[in-house]
Amino acid sequence: MPIAVIVADASRARILATREDPGELYELEDLVHPESRLREQELVADGSGSGNDSGGHGMHSMGHEKAAHDRQAEIFAKELSAELDKLHQRQQLRRVYLVAAPGFLGLLRASLSKQCTSLLAGEVGKNLVTHKLEEIRTHLPKRL
Repeated sequence: MPIAVIVADASRARILATREDPGELYELEDLVHPESRLREQELVADGSGSGNDSGGHGMHSMGHEKAAHDRQAEIFAKELSAELDKLHQRQQLRRVYLVAAPGFLGLLRASLSKQCTSLLAGEVGKNLVTHKLEEIRTHLPKRL
């Protein structure tokens, strides 16, 4: 498997590959990060609490709004990077393509090791994780 395509969002990733260039994609793994699908209050162990506004505007939530979900997305990006490193060590990857939801794409790129960053051949900032392989292939270059 010399060419890998990672298709992901903050809660699911599919690791696709092709042996030929150009070639059809096949699926190696389908990974799910269930913590990213939890509600915010389920992720924050001590609850959001409440407090008074110093301006006298009454009670309000003191939650971390999206902090826990953002942290879970970072964790999942690092897990995916570790999976790519394993593939690189075992399969001698030639190239890697990232296809991810725009907000998650930056996290994933930042999590890549130096070895995998040097193999990065392209990126697509779209959430295609639930799409069919044929549809995903149309968003990639003809020659991978």
